[in-house]
Amino acid sequence: MSNLPLRLRHLPLAARLSLSFLIVVVLGGYLVSGLHMSEHHQNRDGREGLSMTDIEGAYHGVNSEAPLLLALNADHPGELDGQEPLEDWAKKALLQWLEGDADKIVPNWDNLDLGDEVPADLLDASCVGCHSRTADAELRAEPPLEYLDDIRAVAFSREISPSDIKLLIASTHAHSLGLATITLLLVGLIFATRFGPRLKGGLALAASGGLLFDLAAWWLARESASFVFLIVLGGLAHAGAMVLIGLLVLCELWCSDPKAKPQAS
Repeated sequence: MSNLPLRLRHLPLAARLSLSFLIVVVLGGYLVSGLHMSEHHQNRDGREGLSMTDIEGAYHGVNSEAPLLLALNADHPGELDGQEPLEDWAKKALLQWLEGDADKIVPNWDNLDLGDEVPADLLDASCVGCHSRTADAELRAEPPLEYLDDIRAVAFSREISPSDIKLLIASTHAHSLGLATITLLLVGLIFATRFGPRLKGGLALAASGGLLFDLAAWWLARESASFVFLIVLGGLAHAGAMVLIGLLVLCELWCSDPKAKPQAS
Protein backbone atom coordinates (compact mmCIF):
# COMPACT_ATOMS: atom_id res chain seq x y z
CA MET A 1 0.00 0.00 0.00
CA SER A 2 1.28 3.44 -0.90
CA ASN A 3 2.12 5.83 1.94
CA LEU A 4 1.99 8.90 -0.30
CA PRO A 5 -0.43 11.61 0.90
CA LEU A 6 -3.51 12.45 -1.13
CA ARG A 7 -2.79 14.39 -4.31
CA LEU A 8 -5.54 16.13 -6.22
CA ARG A 9 -4.31 14.79 -9.54
CA HIS A 10 -5.11 11.28 -8.32
CA LEU A 11 -8.82 12.04 -7.89
CA PRO A 12 -11.38 10.55 -10.29
CA LEU A 13 -12.26 12.57 -13.38
CA ALA A 14 -15.67 13.64 -12.04
CA ALA A 15 -14.11 14.95 -8.83
CA ARG A 16 -11.43 16.89 -10.71
CA LEU A 17 -14.03 18.41 -13.01
CA SER A 18 -16.23 19.40 -10.07
CA LEU A 19 -13.36 21.06 -8.22
CA SER A 20 -12.26 22.84 -11.39
CA PHE A 21 -15.70 24.27 -12.04
CA LEU A 22 -15.98 25.56 -8.47
CA ILE A 23 -12.50 27.08 -8.49
CA VAL A 24 -13.25 28.90 -11.74
CA VAL A 25 -16.37 30.31 -10.08
CA VAL A 26 -14.30 31.45 -7.08
CA LEU A 27 -11.70 33.10 -9.34
CA GLY A 28 -14.49 34.86 -11.23
CA GLY A 29 -15.92 36.01 -7.91
CA TYR A 30 -12.63 37.65 -6.93
CA LEU A 31 -12.45 39.39 -10.29
CA VAL A 32 -15.99 40.71 -9.89
CA SER A 33 -15.31 41.74 -6.28
CA GLY A 34 -12.53 44.01 -7.51
CA LEU A 35 -14.85 45.57 -10.06
CA HIS A 36 -17.55 45.91 -7.40
CA MET A 37 -15.20 47.73 -5.04
CA SER A 38 -14.22 50.14 -7.79
CA GLU A 39 -17.82 50.83 -8.81
CA HIS A 40 -19.07 51.06 -5.22
CA HIS A 41 -16.43 53.42 -3.85
CA GLN A 42 -15.25 55.48 -6.82
CA ASN A 43 -16.19 59.13 -7.31
CA ARG A 44 -16.91 59.71 -3.62
CA ASP A 45 -14.44 62.59 -3.86
CA GLY A 46 -16.15 63.85 -7.02
CA ARG A 47 -13.30 62.78 -9.29
CA GLU A 48 -13.23 60.07 -11.91
CA GLY A 49 -11.90 56.66 -10.88
CA LEU A 50 -11.12 54.94 -7.59
CA SER A 51 -8.61 56.71 -5.35
CA MET A 52 -7.26 56.39 -1.83
CA THR A 53 -9.44 59.37 -0.94
CA ASP A 54 -12.52 57.38 -1.99
CA ILE A 55 -11.49 54.42 0.19
CA GLU A 56 -10.56 56.64 3.12
CA GLY A 57 -13.91 58.38 2.81
CA ALA A 58 -15.79 55.08 2.87
CA TYR A 59 -14.09 53.71 5.98
CA HIS A 60 -12.97 56.77 7.92
CA GLY A 61 -14.50 59.87 6.36
CA VAL A 62 -12.54 62.72 4.84
CA ASN A 63 -12.83 66.32 3.78
CA SER A 64 -11.90 66.40 0.10
CA GLU A 65 -10.67 69.84 -0.89
CA ALA A 66 -11.45 71.05 -4.40
CA PRO A 67 -8.54 70.34 -6.81
CA LEU A 68 -8.67 73.93 -8.06
CA LEU A 69 -8.48 75.22 -4.50
CA LEU A 70 -5.54 72.94 -3.74
CA ALA A 71 -3.71 74.21 -6.81
CA LEU A 72 -4.23 77.85 -5.87
CA ASN A 73 -3.10 77.26 -2.29
CA ALA A 74 0.03 75.60 -3.68
CA ASP A 75 0.77 78.84 -5.59
CA HIS A 76 0.10 77.24 -8.95
CA PRO A 77 1.31 78.09 -11.54
CA GLY A 78 4.04 80.08 -9.79
CA GLU A 79 5.75 76.94 -8.49
CA LEU A 80 6.49 75.82 -12.08
CA ASP A 81 9.77 76.80 -13.68
CA GLY A 82 9.39 79.80 -15.93
CA GLN A 83 5.81 80.54 -14.89
CA GLU A 84 4.62 83.74 -13.28
CA PRO A 85 2.41 83.47 -10.16
CA LEU A 86 -1.08 84.91 -10.13
CA GLU A 87 -1.36 88.49 -9.02
CA ASP A 88 -2.40 88.71 -5.37
CA TRP A 89 -5.76 90.34 -6.11
CA ALA A 90 -6.63 87.69 -8.74
CA LYS A 91 -5.64 84.81 -6.45
CA LYS A 92 -7.64 86.35 -3.58
CA ALA A 93 -10.71 86.72 -5.82
CA LEU A 94 -10.54 83.10 -6.97
CA LEU A 95 -10.06 81.84 -3.41
CA GLN A 96 -13.07 83.83 -2.20
CA TRP A 97 -15.12 82.36 -5.03
CA LEU A 98 -14.12 78.76 -4.26
CA GLU A 99 -14.30 79.07 -0.46
CA GLY A 100 -17.66 80.84 -0.47
CA ASP A 101 -21.17 79.43 -0.65
CA ALA A 102 -21.07 76.20 -2.68
CA ASP A 103 -24.45 77.07 -4.22
CA LYS A 104 -22.92 80.21 -5.74
CA ILE A 105 -19.83 78.66 -7.30
CA VAL A 106 -21.52 77.82 -10.59
CA PRO A 107 -23.68 80.99 -10.87
CA ASN A 108 -20.71 83.23 -10.05
CA TRP A 109 -18.35 81.54 -12.51
CA ASP A 110 -19.31 84.00 -15.24
CA ASN A 111 -21.22 86.57 -13.15
CA LEU A 112 -20.56 89.92 -14.85
CA ASP A 113 -21.64 91.75 -11.69
CA LEU A 114 -18.25 90.82 -10.22
CA GLY A 115 -16.53 93.23 -12.60
CA ASP A 116 -12.81 92.53 -12.90
CA GLU A 117 -13.11 89.55 -10.56
CA VAL A 118 -15.26 87.30 -12.78
CA PRO A 119 -13.75 83.83 -12.19
CA ALA A 120 -14.20 82.75 -15.82
CA ASP A 121 -12.18 85.74 -17.03
CA LEU A 122 -9.46 85.27 -14.41
CA LEU A 123 -9.09 81.58 -15.30
CA ASP A 124 -9.11 82.39 -18.99
CA ALA A 125 -6.35 84.97 -18.55
CA SER A 126 -4.13 82.96 -16.21
CA CYS A 127 -4.88 79.26 -16.65
CA VAL A 128 -6.60 78.33 -19.92
CA GLY A 129 -3.43 78.96 -21.93
CA CYS A 130 -2.17 75.60 -20.64
CA HIS A 131 -5.36 74.00 -19.30
CA SER A 132 -6.97 73.80 -22.72
CA ARG A 133 -7.75 70.98 -25.13
CA THR A 134 -6.25 73.02 -27.95
CA ALA A 135 -3.05 74.09 -26.19
CA ASP A 136 0.30 73.12 -27.68
CA ALA A 137 1.38 69.65 -26.64
CA GLU A 138 4.42 71.04 -24.78
CA LEU A 139 2.24 73.33 -22.68
CA ARG A 140 -0.98 71.33 -22.35
CA ALA A 141 -1.93 70.48 -18.77
CA GLU A 142 -4.74 68.56 -17.13
CA PRO A 143 -7.48 69.13 -16.28
CA PRO A 144 -8.95 71.46 -18.91
CA LEU A 145 -10.61 74.60 -17.54
CA GLU A 146 -12.35 75.92 -20.64
CA TYR A 147 -16.00 75.20 -19.97
CA LEU A 148 -18.42 75.13 -17.07
CA ASP A 149 -18.52 71.33 -17.05
CA ASP A 150 -14.73 71.37 -16.59
CA ILE A 151 -15.12 73.72 -13.63
CA ARG A 152 -17.80 71.56 -12.00
CA ALA A 153 -15.30 68.70 -11.78
CA VAL A 154 -12.61 70.66 -9.92
CA ALA A 155 -14.24 73.54 -8.06
CA PHE A 156 -16.17 71.77 -5.30
CA SER A 157 -14.87 70.63 -1.93
CA ARG A 158 -16.66 67.62 -0.49
CA GLU A 159 -17.09 66.15 2.96
CA ILE A 160 -17.22 62.35 2.68
CA SER A 161 -18.88 60.52 5.55
CA PRO A 162 -17.93 56.91 6.39
CA SER A 163 -20.38 54.09 5.80
CA ASP A 164 -23.16 53.70 8.33
CA ILE A 165 -22.18 51.47 11.25
CA LYS A 166 -25.13 49.14 10.55
CA LEU A 167 -23.88 48.61 7.01
CA LEU A 168 -20.38 47.93 8.32
CA ILE A 169 -21.71 45.31 10.74
CA ALA A 170 -23.70 43.56 8.00
CA SER A 171 -20.78 43.66 5.57
CA THR A 172 -18.34 42.32 8.18
CA HIS A 173 -20.75 39.50 9.02
CA ALA A 174 -21.13 38.45 5.39
CA HIS A 175 -17.47 38.78 4.43
CA SER A 176 -16.00 37.15 7.54
CA LEU A 177 -18.11 34.01 7.27
CA GLY A 178 -18.15 33.71 3.49
CA LEU A 179 -14.53 34.58 2.73
CA ALA A 180 -13.15 32.66 5.71
CA THR A 181 -14.95 29.51 4.52
CA ILE A 182 -13.70 29.87 0.94
CA THR A 183 -10.18 30.58 2.19
CA LEU A 184 -10.24 27.53 4.45
CA LEU A 185 -11.25 25.29 1.55
CA LEU A 186 -8.68 26.61 -0.91
CA VAL A 187 -5.90 26.59 1.67
CA GLY A 188 -6.75 22.94 2.36
CA LEU A 189 -6.60 22.15 -1.34
CA ILE A 190 -3.21 23.80 -1.90
CA PHE A 191 -1.66 21.44 0.66
CA ALA A 192 -2.80 18.52 -1.50
CA THR A 193 -0.68 19.66 -4.44
CA ARG A 194 2.82 18.85 -5.66
CA PHE A 195 4.27 22.29 -4.91
CA GLY A 196 6.91 23.00 -2.29
CA PRO A 197 6.01 23.56 1.38
CA ARG A 198 7.42 27.11 1.44
CA LEU A 199 5.27 28.19 -1.48
CA LYS A 200 2.16 26.55 -0.07
CA GLY A 201 2.77 27.88 3.44
CA GLY A 202 3.50 31.39 2.19
CA LEU A 203 0.34 31.55 0.10
CA ALA A 204 -1.75 30.16 2.96
CA LEU A 205 -0.38 32.80 5.35
CA ALA A 206 -0.90 35.61 2.82
CA ALA A 207 -4.49 34.56 2.16
CA SER A 208 -5.50 34.09 5.80
CA GLY A 209 -3.46 36.95 7.26
CA GLY A 210 -4.50 39.34 4.51
CA LEU A 211 -8.16 38.58 5.19
CA LEU A 212 -7.74 39.09 8.94
CA PHE A 213 -5.92 42.41 8.56
CA ASP A 214 -8.34 43.64 5.89
CA LEU A 215 -11.47 43.01 7.97
CA ALA A 216 -9.91 44.23 11.23
CA ALA A 217 -8.76 47.43 9.53
CA TRP A 218 -12.35 48.20 8.46
CA TRP A 219 -13.08 48.88 12.13
CA LEU A 220 -9.73 50.35 13.12
CA ALA A 221 -9.93 52.84 10.24
CA ARG A 222 -13.02 54.43 11.74
CA GLU A 223 -10.75 55.80 14.49
CA SER A 224 -7.58 56.41 12.49
CA ALA A 225 -7.16 56.99 8.76
CA SER A 226 -3.72 55.37 8.90
CA PHE A 227 -5.41 51.96 8.90
CA VAL A 228 -6.90 52.60 5.46
CA PHE A 229 -3.56 51.49 3.96
CA LEU A 230 -3.91 48.23 5.88
CA ILE A 231 -7.30 47.69 4.23
CA VAL A 232 -5.69 48.03 0.82
CA LEU A 233 -2.61 45.94 1.62
CA GLY A 234 -4.61 43.22 3.37
CA GLY A 235 -7.16 43.05 0.59
CA LEU A 236 -4.50 42.83 -2.12
CA ALA A 237 -2.56 40.17 -0.20
CA HIS A 238 -5.68 38.06 0.35
CA ALA A 239 -7.05 38.37 -3.17
CA GLY A 240 -3.67 37.87 -4.83
CA ALA A 241 -2.88 34.78 -2.76
CA MET A 242 -6.33 33.28 -3.37
CA VAL A 243 -6.03 33.74 -7.12
CA LEU A 244 -2.58 32.11 -7.14
CA ILE A 245 -3.82 29.25 -4.98
CA GLY A 246 -6.74 28.70 -7.34
CA LEU A 247 -4.46 28.64 -10.38
CA LEU A 248 -2.01 26.25 -8.72
CA VAL A 249 -4.83 23.90 -7.72
CA LEU A 250 -6.09 23.90 -11.32
CA CYS A 251 -2.55 23.13 -12.45
CA GLU A 252 -2.38 20.24 -9.99
CA LEU A 253 -5.69 18.87 -11.23
CA TRP A 254 -4.83 18.85 -14.93
CA CYS A 255 -1.08 19.17 -15.45
CA SER A 256 1.10 16.09 -15.41
CA ASP A 257 3.90 15.96 -12.85
CA PRO A 258 7.27 15.90 -14.66
CA LYS A 259 8.84 14.31 -11.56
CA ALA A 260 6.34 11.47 -11.38
CA LYS A 261 7.75 8.04 -12.15
CA PRO A 262 5.97 6.14 -14.91
CA GLN A 263 4.00 3.17 -13.64
CA ALA A 264 5.25 -0.24 -14.59
CA SER A 265 3.08 -2.00 -17.16
